Amino acid sequence: MSDVNELARRIDAALAGVKDKAQQQTQQRLQEHQERQGLLKEYEKAQAKIVETVKPRLETLAKRAGERAKVTPAVSQTRRAASFEFKSPKAQIVLTFSVAPDQQVKRAVVESDLKVVPVLWKFDSHSEFSTPIANVDTDGLTKWLDDRILSVVGMFVEIHEAEVFDKAEMVEDPVAKISFPKFAAGATLDQGGKTHFFIDEKTRAEFATQKGIAGA
Repeated sequence: MSDVNELARRIDAALAGVKDKAQQQTQQRLQEHQERQGLLKEYEKAQAKIVETVKPRLETLAKRAGERAKVTPAVSQTRRAASFEFKSPKAQIVLTFSVAPDQQVKRAVVESDLKVVPVLWKFDSHSEFSTPIANVDTDGLTKWLDDRILSVVGMFVEIHEAEVFDKAEMVEDPVAKISFPKFAAGATLDQGGKTHFFIDEKTRAEFATQKGIAGA
């Protein structure tokens, strides 16, 4: 029969092993936490650079949209976002841009999410641009963002194109005898207090020749 003291020693050794393992795991988690905090500090610098690049472009979109869009910013610990809710009687349109780090905090991911209800038009609901935190690709980000904004603007125009034409003031090219929206005129010419609108410079020049308007 084995000694009871030997049994007690083996129990204590097993418990000590569990304690040592728990301490090692705690130290490892602490180290990982400290490393992540350091990475997050570097991410904050990259995020600031991204916001500096993105902000004037989103402000331009907001300014051009005017009262047609409500802009809502959102800030959390590592994520920043801005949502554009466009007012439209034909569709519910919400465009959101956001930036956050990837899981390893090695790259900053800028995302664009578009929601349109009802889904009657073709569009990309999601797009993203990823860049190393240590070396933010501002040129690539700018191109991606501009393309995304113009894509959404194009879709908005497509949805409301008929409405725009219905409300537009129509004019007629006096040479080509073609009616078109005033805002689409390719050239104009003032004569005797009246402004004439033309589809292009060619019909404008022909009109000037017909009327004997020198230097026009």
